[in-house]
Amino acid sequence: MQTPSIVLYNSLAPGALENTVLYAKMAEERGFRSVLVSESGSDALALAQHLASVTSRIQVGTCITNIYLRPPLLAALHAMTIDRFAPGRLVLGLGTSSEALNKVYGITMEKPAAALRTYLLQLTSAFRGEHETLSQMKAMGMTVPQAAHKILLYPGTASRLCLEVAGEFADGCFTSQCAPHGLQEIMAPLARGAQRVGRSLADFPIAPLVHCCVCDDREAALRAVRRTLAAYGSRPLYNRFLARQGFVKEAEQIAAAAAKGDMTSAALAVSENMAEQVAAMGTVQACRKKV
Repeated sequence: MQTPSIVLYNSLAPGALENTVLYAKMAEERGFRSVLVSESGSDALALAQHLASVTSRIQVGTCITNIYLRPPLLAALHAMTIDRFAPGRLVLGLGTSSEALNKVYGITMEKPAAALRTYLLQLTSAFRGEHETLSQMKAMGMTVPQAAHKILLYPGTASRLCLEVAGEFADGCFTSQCAPHGLQEIMAPLARGAQRVGRSLADFPIAPLVHCCVCDDREAALRAVRRTLAAYGSRPLYNRFLARQGFVKEAEQIAAAAAKGDMTSAALAVSENMAEQVAAMGTVQACRKKV
């Protein structure tokens, strides 16, 4: 069994960042592989940099940072800055986020797989010191940075086309809302991408994000998991992914309720079987066993 990592969903709400720092330190003390932070109403790379400064061994990183919010060169420079303070410990999780959130930012998502491909290529060229802008900086007499250590690139997505891009260019990938049998839906597009460039997926890490609700009251845990899965299932990308895994009825009912703004009914549409398959919930022992 691989050593688990922890993903912390954070915000700038009072006390939230302080809790994130506390949990990161606890994760390192307990031997977790990595501690990763989300980007929703906060800056994931800035927070990852701070976590690197208050830890010494554990991998730190993002899960995920939105590629539309930063030019790839800026993201590369920030990643290399973190790597200087935490040599070889950075995992750069990135993705296209969701249509709903990007709309809030005033961003139009056009051809997200193509955007992800371009972003990954520009990141890797910047890490090698070969980005076109860096070449221009060098011609001006400026010092051109280069990554001193391997910076892992992990796209996070359930999109088939984006998964193909990950299979071509990435070091691993995150996936979310995935039942164990649903990993088959991840492997096929990854394999197609890998085959295009002659890669093998034998050593390609797939990191499923498993929502955990540790609570001795199983019914309370189930209610919490249903709310979370309904929130994800209301997004078209994840709704389609849940349907591809066989949760067709649940996906249809979640979408119908969400379209009416009725998230209570959307949560109730999450069947107990779906909750049990996709998430970990209940006692400490039950959650550990599921993970």
